[in-house]
Amino acid sequence: MRKMHSTWKSVAAAEITVDYPQDKEVVTSPDYTFRIEAREASRVEISIDSNDWQACRQAEGYWWYDWSGYMSGQHQATTRIQPQNDGQKSTSRTCRFSVDLSNEDL
Repeated sequence: MRKMHSTWKSVAAAEITVDYPQDKEVVTSPDYTFRIEAREASRVEISIDSNDWQACRQAEGYWWYDWSGYMSGQHQATTRIQPQNDGQKSTSRTCRFSVDLSNEDL
């Protein structure tokens, strides 16, 4: 039996990148907007902490995802794109960051 290959592949950071939060950044706000750079993408999705893929919105030359309702602790985000030319889908390197909401009640 022939093995089927996934249509998703890892790509160089230049094709799709989570700009913010940056790797190892500490988020201190109860609401956060991810910024993703994905050139020539017709669709961008994000998965936070290996949860379901969520659609991102495009504006100002970037892709964005508004995130809220999260807890303090370690988190990770991975993004994926569908190229405009219906080429092979690609995923980003996983961005690892933390959230510290301990000062929110002050």
